[in-house]
Amino acid sequence: MRFRLLVTLLIGLAPLRAAAQPVTGVVVEEGRGVPVSGAMVILFDESGDRVARMLTNAAGQFTLRARAPGTHHVTVERIGYANVTTARFAAGTEEVSLVIDVPIVPVALTGLDVESGRRCEVRPEEGRVTARVWEEVRKALAAEAWTREASLYTYTLRRFERTLDREGVFVLTDSSVISTKDAAFESAPIDKLAAEGFVQAEGDSSTVYYAPDAGALLSDAFLDTHCLSVRDGGDGRIGLMFEPVPERWVPEIVGVLWLDAETAELDWLEFGYVNLLRTPEIGEPGGEVSFARLPDGAWIVREWWIRMPRLEVARRRVWRAAYREEGGVTRSITDALGRTVLHSESASIFGVVTDSTGTGPPGDRVQVEIVGSGLPLLPDDDGSFLFNGLSPGPYALRVVTPRLHAWGLASPETAVVGELGEVAYARLRVPALADILDPACGGLPRPDGTAPVLGRVLGADGRPAGGARVEVRWPAATGYRAGPLASPPGYRGEPAYLWDSGRDGHYATAVTTTDARGLFLLCDAPHGSRLGVAVSLPEGDEPVVSRTIFVPTDARTIVEVVNMSTRG
Repeated sequence: MRFRLLVTLLIGLAPLRAAAQPVTGVVVEEGRGVPVSGAMVILFDESGDRVARMLTNAAGQFTLRARAPGTHHVTVERIGYANVTTARFAAGTEEVSLVIDVPIVPVALTGLDVESGRRCEVRPEEGRVTARVWEEVRKALAAEAWTREASLYTYTLRRFERTLDREGVFVLTDSSVISTKDAAFESAPIDKLAAEGFVQAEGDSSTVYYAPDAGALLSDAFLDTHCLSVRDGGDGRIGLMFEPVPERWVPEIVGVLWLDAETAELDWLEFGYVNLLRTPEIGEPGGEVSFARLPDGAWIVREWWIRMPRLEVARRRVWRAAYREEGGVTRSITDALGRTVLHSESASIFGVVTDSTGTGPPGDRVQVEIVGSGLPLLPDDDGSFLFNGLSPGPYALRVVTPRLHAWGLASPETAVVGELGEVAYARLRVPALADILDPACGGLPRPDGTAPVLGRVLGADGRPAGGARVEVRWPAATGYRAGPLASPPGYRGEPAYLWDSGRDGHYATAVTTTDARGLFLLCDAPHGSRLGVAVSLPEGDEPVVSRTIFVPTDARTIVEVVNMSTRG
């Protein structure tokens, strides 16, 4: 892990010295410089107290604010990866800018010695199997709690209530209501639950069953009164179990937080209740909370439900007349810009487009389009974009840049599958010219010591000259032979133009005509070679323009514009 610190001195602003200044920065993959989105960045002061936190945006950027001047440090947390902590730095009187490199090798939970984590432990020691699993659970819960605290999204929920028969098999009544809220699921204050239990009497005859939300599961009140252990769930799942410590006698909750062992991502929580009435008529009260990770790193509750017995007293006997079930389903999620990020009745595609190096947002005002839709989007400043309201199915995305579009060159396509009620993720990069020409020449790897040559012929009016005759020649002794393809792919599936190879004395030749875009392409021209190019009008045999193209030894691509209004 490397940590770089840039400090901007605020000269001439003495009255502002005492005010807290922002701590900004970017999180990137170590050795590659690729921005990391959705990482939790936490700012700590010199006492080790958490000052601020946030998830990095699509460009890996973050902005935190110190409360007071002093020594601070930052910790970066990513689910499935080791945490990274920076060196200490002074913050509060100067604007601090950080570049934090984080490892790209994931820390999977596969292959753990689950047997060693079967003993239930309160706050398991660092390094133990249970502590490792809890750490990944904690990261997801912290991201979900922060997402709610930051009010990143507005939720449209379907809240339902059902009555089931005594065995919990058949639905007797069912009602639901649609509402809009700032959170999909919130529990009662954890201090009240820890003191009075997760099942509480309300009024004279009503009993309320509670489930913990992310904030409750992370609280000291919960962690001090529950122990943790690990279970192998099979099918690539690993479970973190929790149960009350032995001295707890109030109505309590037990459960399992299930993770994907490969990605360490949190899937769902299933729970039940203990310390209730000692009668089989209680049945099996419990429920589930399912989580989902949005592509920008935010975590949400996708669905939850609680099943509880409806008890009645007859002839001095308590019996279960039915089950009552309450829950909520997230129908749609809207972000702060008013965009529908997720909808249960359509598919969405969220993505990030970076510059050609993959290390930051695109510098030019590029667009992203679904191929064939004719509806390009302008990405946000951080490079993020969102297509919503889509039908489920496969889609192809590509980046549209002004220069490539003007030349009629189509960027490479990225395949994405949209699923009903889900948000697919796509990562795109502004293509370099080589990204387009290399596939046209046959794909990677290309021969060492070569470069493609792209030519564009313009007429006297400055417009692309389609149908112009182009002849290229070079010494035959070099052994180079032109590939057959003479035009790169375009937006509209332009037909491929071909080279007609030949020989003229000591020279090898290749002849073609330019396509409607005025383009011609010569693949794998050797470094150090000199190519004679002659361009003629469609109706004439004599060259209008002649020139020599030199291919430097370090060339990745060669671009030559031939203006037929200028003789050369």
